[in-house]
Amino acid sequence: MAGIGFELKKILRRDTFSSEMKAYLYSALISSGPWVMSVACIAVLGLYRFSGIASFDYEVFRATVTCTFAFSLIHVGVFQLVVTRYLADRFYAEDERITLATFITSSVIILCGGVMLSVPFYMMFPLPFGYKMLGVILFEIICGIWITMIFIAAVKNYNSIVYAFAAGVTVSIGGALLLGKYYGLTGYLLGYTIGQAVILYCLISRLLVEFPPSDPWNAGVFRYFRKYWDLMAAGFIFNLAIWVDKFVFWAAPDARTIMQAFITHDLYEPAVFYSYLTIVPTLAIFLIRIETEFYDHYRSYYARVTGKAPLSAILQEKEKMATRILRSVRDVFVVQGGITLLGMFFAAELCSAGGLTPLHIPLLRVSLIGSFLMALFTITVIVLYYFDLRRRVLLAVTILLVLNTLLSFFTTMMGIQYYGYGFTYAYFFALLTAFYMLYDGVKNLEYITFARQPV
Repeated sequence: MAGIGFELKKILRRDTFSSEMKAYLYSALISSGPWVMSVACIAVLGLYRFSGIASFDYEVFRATVTCTFAFSLIHVGVFQLVVTRYLADRFYAEDERITLATFITSSVIILCGGVMLSVPFYMMFPLPFGYKMLGVILFEIICGIWITMIFIAAVKNYNSIVYAFAAGVTVSIGGALLLGKYYGLTGYLLGYTIGQAVILYCLISRLLVEFPPSDPWNAGVFRYFRKYWDLMAAGFIFNLAIWVDKFVFWAAPDARTIMQAFITHDLYEPAVFYSYLTIVPTLAIFLIRIETEFYDHYRSYYARVTGKAPLSAILQEKEKMATRILRSVRDVFVVQGGITLLGMFFAAELCSAGGLTPLHIPLLRVSLIGSFLMALFTITVIVLYYFDLRRRVLLAVTILLVLNTLLSFFTTMMGIQYYGYGFTYAYFFALLTAFYMLYDGVKNLEYITFARQPV
């Protein structure tokens, strides 16, 4: 994503308020597009849920979308980082002609796996056959969007991404409301699915325009799954860790069953999902400022290494890079810390505006802190990936998964006054681990850099 970050940074050079707003809005949509747009779409449809279908049908629809995004993210996480690494290596070798072949190959594997996961899942529900088929199709489309976002980042055309999501969300909302009136629950899901298909169609169209055609199959990517098994494991574990606390609460005694495997927790889910939205500005700033400025020093450091510069020059550039990382962390603390404090202060007003009850207020405050720690952890993991410290990332995300599972389970046993603390403390301890690993990695970077080379 750093490539798009550099393109967005050109907008900031105009030095006007409107250009800054435009750049950060684009950055937010690009860095968090599928996630933010899905939440926004569900929120808007929730406001008009009684205008087209029954309340029960809307809950089935919402549970369908939630499960689709949760399990599609976990499923694609197995492939996501490995494909990203392969694509990055081929671009470094100036071999861009394999882009479409790699996209087709990885998409076929992911979509075939998606069918095997989604069909048995939906077949067990007492729902209309058409709704089940639409559920499978939606799962495949969302998986396609996740994997396409990897390749579309190489295009560096931010307008195409923003327009795709804007068009898709508009069609999803309008289609769901319109078709829901005439065809009920199935029409509601059909309208939403058409909008997501529009997003996928626009993104793939941009890829076809940008990259030259090539062979439809690229078996070279499969070698990376054996070579970089730790990336495959880390991608799966991290995405599972993000969702595991919701899974735990779905099994809690006070969870509510909508329909068989469609379960919701009316107290925990809304507060946590709303708190997630507060970290979007931080992710936008990270893409447009922190990652690009850090990348300048990162690239300069390794250019001096490969250019056989004196050790003193290499160490000097390492110090500049370390300083940039510290400033980045400070920037995140200032921006995200301010947003979190404001959210905690106005928690009652936010709950009222979002249709939540007073019981959600303390949970929202705790979740805001957890989301703050989540943003810091995510950024730390990304920087660790830059230095290719894959095993350290694997350890950090495994700790996160174990802690988020155990602590969330304990809080379900302890009562509602402790809800959210498991999620928050899990990210706190995982963040401490990741920070230490990053500190140690940067401190010994020149040793790691040279000791890893084949003799």
